[in-house]
Amino acid sequence: MTRTGSHSAVALDLGSGSARAVLGVLSHGVLETREVYRLPHRARREGGALCWDIEALTGAVRTGLERGREALGADPESIGIDTWGVDYGLLDHEGGLLRPPRAYRDERMARHAAGLDARISREDAWRSTGIAPLEINTAYQVFADLQEEPALRRRVGRLLPLPDLLAYSLGAPASVGRAIASTTQMAAPGAREWSAPMVEAVGLPPQWLPPLVDDVTVAGRVEGAGTAIVRPGGHDTACAVHALGLAPQETALFISCGSWSLIGVALPEPLLDPRALKAGLTNEVRTDGGVRLLRNLTGLWLLQECQRAWRDDDVVSLIRAADGTSSLGVVVDPDDGSFTRPGDMPDKLARWCRERYGRAPDGRAQTVRLILESLACAHAAYAEQLTRLAGSRLGPTAPIHLIGGGARNRLLAQMTATACGREVIVGAVEASATGNLLAQLEALGITRPEDRGQILNDSCPRTLLAPQDGAPAFDAMRARLAEVRRA
Repeated sequence: MTRTGSHSAVALDLGSGSARAVLGVLSHGVLETREVYRLPHRARREGGALCWDIEALTGAVRTGLERGREALGADPESIGIDTWGVDYGLLDHEGGLLRPPRAYRDERMARHAAGLDARISREDAWRSTGIAPLEINTAYQVFADLQEEPALRRRVGRLLPLPDLLAYSLGAPASVGRAIASTTQMAAPGAREWSAPMVEAVGLPPQWLPPLVDDVTVAGRVEGAGTAIVRPGGHDTACAVHALGLAPQETALFISCGSWSLIGVALPEPLLDPRALKAGLTNEVRTDGGVRLLRNLTGLWLLQECQRAWRDDDVVSLIRAADGTSSLGVVVDPDDGSFTRPGDMPDKLARWCRERYGRAPDGRAQTVRLILESLACAHAAYAEQLTRLAGSRLGPTAPIHLIGGGARNRLLAQMTATACGREVIVGAVEASATGNLLAQLEALGITRPEDRGQILNDSCPRTLLAPQDGAPAFDAMRARLAEVRRA
């Protein structure tokens, strides 16, 4: 039963472009949220490496907490931090930060990735961790660090993933939550322990790795305040999936849609089928101990890049125009390498279509429709693949939960429902912050996991979209895309 009265928490939700603090107040079963602080930030060059401004990030955490305190007129009951995955800080033996954390887009991994692959095959790495081998993963980053700075072996006392590093700066002990640990590619499947084969292959001294601890737990107290520090899941996608309102260990399809579309299935345990490795899927841990078997897909970044090229911030009007224009009748592959870098996205999309189909979108409205139809087709392809891999745990018509910033885009949500032939449940827009706050309330015993769905229904009502006529058109576009991929 949800504890009565009014309860407060602050979610520090850090993305790679901004850090923001969201204050949540639960009263009478309704969670009200508001942003109380935001700090734009970006990686910068320092000593020849691409690094995060850790002083700005730790400052944002403390300022966000202070703004929450000012808004409430009292200390919030708890604070939780979530960030992107894979990046980390290195502490010396006295607990001080040795250097600014490197960013996952730093070039050093490209220089050394082949060396790690020579020590442990990608297949063995997959079996040892359940994580798709990617150069941005912590394992590849640490391997590159040790190749370029061998002295780190004696200088480093602890390695902390970014959310745990920031929690440590507030006064939490040096330990690592299971969800964020799973993104490192150095934890065993399910992140109940570190992966000995992977740690050995990386050459990382085992004493660097702190204990793994459960998420949705209280880690400590903010120094000089009564605010509890909660591990809400650490990873922003883990927090977003927490905002689906699933029952513990429930199996369900989801899309966390924003600049990236993360399409996956929530499962009770890791799935290590070789087909999942071949498909580029990865087993990341859920806050409740299950896993998120998912695939990263380039998402609405395609539209955002078009808007930058057009200097048009009115996304509502662009989507409305796309809804009223005719389809080009073909789609692009959102994951094609030509779309992964910035620069004149409308021209890239037109050229891709012209070279493969002999036609190109006519104007902005048709370009936007091309992007949305392409994403809907990609969602459908991965939904089918994930359903096959999940087997009897997931029915052929199971709905898809759609959360994140893309949940505002009703046209994309409707296209996804039609292309997939499934109902789409449109949920929380601010999913990471919402899931972070819900995890804190559960960790403090204010709410129970089984209350989460009702709280979400009462706080941010979900919308159910049924497939419309038009599935054959999406099927035809997918078939044509498959042809040009084979050509």
